[in-house]
Amino acid sequence: MGNASELQSSLRELRACCWDTTSCDRASAAAIEAAAARHGTDAAVVRSCQRTEVYHRSAACGCDAPLQLEGLAALRHLTEVAAGLHSVVLGEPEILGQVRAALHHAPPWLRALGDLAVAAARDVRSAARFVGHSGHLLDRALRLARINPDGAAAVLGVGQMGRLVAQRAQELGFEPVVVVSRRHPESHWFAAGGFAWHPLSRLRELPAPEVLIGCLGSAAEPLDLRSDVPPVRRLIVDLGTPRNFTGESTLPLLTIRDLLTAERPTSHGGARRAELRKRAAEALDRRLAMAAEDADTYVGAFRQRVERARRAEAARIRELHPELAPETVDLITKSLVNRLFHAPSERLRRADPHLAAELLRLLDPTREEE
Repeated sequence: MGNASELQSSLRELRACCWDTTSCDRASAAAIEAAAARHGTDAAVVRSCQRTEVYHRSAACGCDAPLQLEGLAALRHLTEVAAGLHSVVLGEPEILGQVRAALHHAPPWLRALGDLAVAAARDVRSAARFVGHSGHLLDRALRLARINPDGAAAVLGVGQMGRLVAQRAQELGFEPVVVVSRRHPESHWFAAGGFAWHPLSRLRELPAPEVLIGCLGSAAEPLDLRSDVPPVRRLIVDLGTPRNFTGESTLPLLTIRDLLTAERPTSHGGARRAELRKRAAEALDRRLAMAAEDADTYVGAFRQRVERARRAEAARIRELHPELAPETVDLITKSLVNRLFHAPSERLRRADPHLAAELLRLLDPTREEE
């Protein structure tokens, strides 16, 4: 972001068009995806098992998104999403990576705003110390169905959701935990966990598990409960978006929507989310104030030089380690810089001008003394 006025201009233009995709069917998911794509390339699309959200700056996009936000409200919403405050598992870490991935290919003006939202979300996460992840959806499903975790569990899918659910099933006491996928998993987590495997193409032949959990990705074909799925003894859980299973079931079948709805009546959970949203707004306000500091101020100049050094080091790391994803390098270096320089930045705001000028000369010998 070039200067404070550009930052404020971009913030005023920011728009968010948001759809709730929780446990939607395939036709609804396709319609939402088509609507999101019409916003063009000057945008970023955040996708998760609960939402599709487009962040852009078209004042008249003409879409039918049920939730549309502008300016600061849009950026606050992105902060809350990245912090996991709208996730069915409060604070789940996976959504932060999904937001970062969306911003990685965003236009510069949007990436600059998005980085502020992500930084504020990290502030909230650091203070809240969340412990849940997507695998804990299984805990909630078992509580809702009043089922004890014993016997065999089958988990469809080996993506991030499938991995977390399989590991959680094992932790809870299911034995064996059978992972079902198209190909035999080669990932370390599968071998290290001692999971059993069954090919998806022969799912119908799987010995009846106590619990069947669908964690297949959005590109997977839906499975008919009457013809494609083996007998299940106690519970079916569908964690897919769009839904993994179609047809009627004689057993209890729970979706993410069911798990989310079941939480809402609890006042404690709602109160905590409301308090965390307040903290997220405050964290974002602090980040915006820091970003608005012009390079001609001591703090602005200080942070500009630190960011320049970070980018140079990130480029060097990417060259030395091409196996690392660029967003991973950015995450690591930004996290380190934030931890090292947040407190010095705050002190510099209150420092004597001569001390501040001396510090800037140490960081950049070419700068003239103020």
